[in-house]
Amino acid sequence: MAIILHSCFKKLGCSISRADLCCNAEKHYNSPTCCFSLLLTQARSPMHTSCLHVEAAGNMAGDSVLLAAVSLLSAFQQCHFAWLVWKSRMKHKVMPPAVTGAPEFDRTFRAQQNCVEFYPIFLTVLWTAGWFFNQELASFLGVLYVFARYKYFHGYVQSVKGRLTGFYLNLIILICLITLGAAGIVNSFLDEYLDFSIMKKLRKLF
Repeated sequence: MAIILHSCFKKLGCSISRADLCCNAEKHYNSPTCCFSLLLTQARSPMHTSCLHVEAAGNMAGDSVLLAAVSLLSAFQQCHFAWLVWKSRMKHKVMPPAVTGAPEFDRTFRAQQNCVEFYPIFLTVLWTAGWFFNQELASFLGVLYVFARYKYFHGYVQSVKGRLTGFYLNLIILICLITLGAAGIVNSFLDEYLDFSIMKKLRKLF
């Protein structure tokens, strides 16, 4: 019986060893009906688990699609800024590895470097706020950050003072994302370990 079932399950692509089949067959006193029912359940379990994993991965991707879109948008922006620095190098004939030259190039290069320096911080707080607090709100703030970076970069290229509006807006948005992320982490910690959710309490109030 075990040998026959092993051959059938192998054709179906089920990874059950012959030893397991023999063991289960003995436990069920070689009853064909009981043995087949049990082993069929075992054979389907890995496939069912795989389906659950795929479904969970799909749900996870759906839960973070806005964050991913904002991250990709910001990555394109970083590439655009790098391209503008290269154009400025060609215009003012500042060849690598030199990083100083005409005042316009200096401002363009410094604007791009500042964007690069803040970029890891932005991505960290964006995803933290999105995962632990609210994806839609975090993504909205992320889009505002991308716009503020645009204002900062092009304002800095024009003049040193022109960077200030965009820079202050960037700081405000980062502070908001950090605050939301921290609040979300605290709420998740309380909910997980103390069974107390601030967000649930607020939903009941409002």
